[in-house]
Amino acid sequence: MGKAASATLHGDVLTVQPYRNEKGRSHGAGRTFVLEVATEAASNTLLASLPLLDRLLAEKLSAASKRQMEEMIDFMAARLMAPSQAETEMAQRLAARHARILNEYGYFTAEQLADLNKSQASNRSALADNWRKRHQVFAVPHPDRRARGHDVYPAFQFENGKPIKAVHAVLEAFGARKSPWKIALWFTSGNGWLPDSARPADLLSRDPDAVVAAARREVEEAAA
Repeated sequence: MGKAASATLHGDVLTVQPYRNEKGRSHGAGRTFVLEVATEAASNTLLASLPLLDRLLAEKLSAASKRQMEEMIDFMAARLMAPSQAETEMAQRLAARHARILNEYGYFTAEQLADLNKSQASNRSALADNWRKRHQVFAVPHPDRRARGHDVYPAFQFENGKPIKAVHAVLEAFGARKSPWKIALWFTSGNGWLPDSARPADLLSRDPDAVVAAARREVEEAAA
């Protein structure tokens, strides 16, 4: 057991020594706390309350520790449980849609974009990373497990190897509301705000203003 907090009264000054654990380490980083009290009665009341405060603190720490353990168990159990049939089917459908997007529109790696733009940077990811940080383009995790760790850039957001300006406006409109794959799905799904419910990706070069307006309308509708 650790050593409880202690207090000493010298005149009108109450000195409190923080709690020390079994290793002798103080939870107050070795500091002593000095409190000035107005009256002897106030100091006596404070001294009498210290054991209660010490017990309440111990109970609070114990409860916090128990809660953390429960959260850890729940976290681990959720990952040990087999997914339901519905969850498995949903994951399969999403994986198929992700693969369809990359198969239909193609994609670039950061290194390919550097080569297309004749970048001289020794870091072959620097150009794409810079575009990404400025929200000029977005990247998605490659769905193939063998290529994991290497994000790829759906090709529909580029023209002659350079970002299409409308993509930046769309990404700015959505902000952090959509994950990268949800953004990719938005660009490649029929959109009722566009003529003939066209897919935004198909109009990025022909009618970029309509694509940007569709994104902004969706955000406004969601906020209403």
